[in-house]
Amino acid sequence: MVSNCHPLVAIAQIDRTQQTVCCAGIGNISGVVVTDRQTRSMVSYNGTVGHMMPKVAEFVYPWSQQSLLIVHSDGLAAQWNLNHYPGLGARHPALIAAVLYRDFKRTGDDMTVIVAKVREAA
Repeated sequence: MVSNCHPLVAIAQIDRTQQTVCCAGIGNISGVVVTDRQTRSMVSYNGTVGHMMPKVAEFVYPWSQQSLLIVHSDGLAAQWNLNHYPGLGARHPALIAAVLYRDFKRTGDDMTVIVAKVREAA
């Protein structure tokens, strides 16, 4: 049986003490670290997990209390820009993920979107 499934993976670790996020990715997966000043794209190498993985490497990016980590599969179009949604970055991560899903999902493709940020004190 032939499958169109192309397994991909991304692993990220936020270290609030060191103010970094470490990430490694394989496949059609995108990740960004969003801060007040900039959006930094994260590196993900081409490949298919468990089949063809020519290279895996960890990359380290700056992290702050105000940063957002957004990671998504290729089922979400990559041309989104949080600057087009004033105030959205300050909202709950689930709401940010839902808005991106609503506005940038690709019809007929599966999709995963994960948004992480530092939890505000209650």
